[in-house]
Amino acid sequence: MDAIIGRYRARMEETGLILRHASGINFDLTPEEALGLLDFISVYRQTLLTLQQEERDTDPELAQVIIDSDGTVKSKRPSKE
Repeated sequence: MDAIIGRYRARMEETGLILRHASGINFDLTPEEALGLLDFISVYRQTLLTLQQEERDTDPELAQVIIDSDGTVKSKRPSKE
C-alpha cells in the first residue's frame, strides 16, 4: 500500500522504503537508512512543527476591493485578521 506525503509517494518493499517524487526521482532507502531518517525526524519534530506553523502564519490574506468603471467602490471584503 502506498502513502502520499505532499509531493512524495511512499511505499514499503522487501528491500526497504521507496520514496518517489512527483518528478519521477526515486529514493530507495535500506531499512537502516529509513530508521536513521525516522530518528532524524523524531529529533527535529518540534522544529518542523514550528516551521510549519510559521509558514501558515505568513500566508497572505489580502482584502478584496471591487471598483466600478466610474471609480466608485462597489464592494469590499475585509481580510481575515
